[in-house]
Amino acid sequence: MKKEVALKIGIKDIAKQANVSIGTVDRVLHDRGEVSKTTREQILSIIEELGYTPNLLARSLASKVKYTIAVLIPDPGNNAYWEKPLEGIKAASLEIKKFNFELQIATFDYCDENSFIEKSNEILESNPSGFIFAPVFYESSLNLVEKCDQLELPYVFFDVFIENCKNLAYFGQNSAQSGYLAARLMDYSILKGEISHIYIVKPLNPSAPVYHLSLREKGFMSYFSQETTSHALIHSMDADISSSSILVKSLDTIFESDKKPSGLFVANSRVHLVASYLEKNQVENVVVIGYDLLHENIEFLEKGIIQFLICQKPEEQGYKSVFSLFDHLLLKKPVNKVNHSPIDVIMKENVEYYKNYKI
Repeated sequence: MKKEVALKIGIKDIAKQANVSIGTVDRVLHDRGEVSKTTREQILSIIEELGYTPNLLARSLASKVKYTIAVLIPDPGNNAYWEKPLEGIKAASLEIKKFNFELQIATFDYCDENSFIEKSNEILESNPSGFIFAPVFYESSLNLVEKCDQLELPYVFFDVFIENCKNLAYFGQNSAQSGYLAARLMDYSILKGEISHIYIVKPLNPSAPVYHLSLREKGFMSYFSQETTSHALIHSMDADISSSSILVKSLDTIFESDKKPSGLFVANSRVHLVASYLEKNQVENVVVIGYDLLHENIEFLEKGIIQFLICQKPEEQGYKSVFSLFDHLLLKKPVNKVNHSPIDVIMKENVEYYKNYKI
């Protein structure tokens, strides 16, 4: 997945094919001077067609401009999922370092909104060239976005998308669509012919953000609202994981009720906590669907306790987020605003392929 930065053709070739001067091509490449819209679009089309890449190293060293990309990400020490995008971010950092790019990575406590606010303010005060962050706290993220807009600071979302913002790009899954897919998988998997109780489980500390989980839940509910599946009754359950005893008590309540689950949709990467409960209590014949290839989740997938994991290649999200700012700041290239990750469905039969995935 390495990004090529080699000189393939010259400016003269582009000028000749576009029937314009070298100076006109140079103005388009460096986004300076007056060039008509028609000519600019023609030159950009030829550049894309020929696969032209300028001598980036020479350009960056000659300009002596140093770029700083700030990254704000939840602390992976509290949730192993965030190690994945961070892996991609660091891989991209090594590749662009020689072009006078420096990455400054800051982490915040996923269960502490004040930590997110404090770290984001520190980043803005450092005056970076670009900013990458996961907008997990909705209201605080909107405030941060407003500040970035005022500063004319290009920013990129990853993992979580907020609509109607001026972000340069977003890299991540379509959360609602992934929830819809989970519902379809659930509907195919549960036994028909009798009433089935399906629970949407959101295991989080009480102070953790739930915006992206609500989008997944919305997609899940959307499927069942459109289908004539009278056999399925959907329940929503917030599972407090601040202590294992609280989580166990919550799960005991639904399994001891007259609405025993036929299916559990766990809307984040903590599905292994629910799977562990099922294993310890020898609960069988429950369809379990969750998210992300954490080691703990893979273990329960291989045991057959989890039937499906929905994966989104978070390493690529981090990697591509960095390169979107690289393209924008150095190459002056247009960047696609919304870049959805594939929605991969992982089962024990195909998990080996994904286990050793590297950026």
